[in-house]
Amino acid sequence: MRRYKLEEKEFSEINITPFTDVILVVLIIFMITSPFLITGALTVKLPQSSTAQTTINNNIQVYLNKQNQIFLNNQQVNISQLPAELQAEFIQKGSRDVIVNADKDAVYGSVVKLLDAIKNAGASKLLMATLRK
Repeated sequence: MRRYKLEEKEFSEINITPFTDVILVVLIIFMITSPFLITGALTVKLPQSSTAQTTINNNIQVYLNKQNQIFLNNQQVNISQLPAELQAEFIQKGSRDVIVNADKDAVYGSVVKLLDAIKNAGASKLLMATLRK
């Protein structure tokens, strides 16, 4: 009786389809959650206004939260350091327009001090951020 030996092929190819599927799913998850990570860092409740207008791009945004903490580029800044930081931003962005995002429950005196520091830094235009009613 004669036996035939079947030739066995070695599997030398790697199937990358499942790997690609997993990478695409992870990419989609990061794309969906990344805006929440950036905007969720600062919680500022803006006051409402019936005359709110859309903002202009390329503006520098300064945040003042309820605890009277000042943030520039998502980093906390002291009021005494703010003019120097803003001047560096003016040079980098090429614009001297500043949008102030002050919490509606922030102390009025803190808002005035912030506006004064921004104006002393050399801002040409101050805009107050509000929500449309």
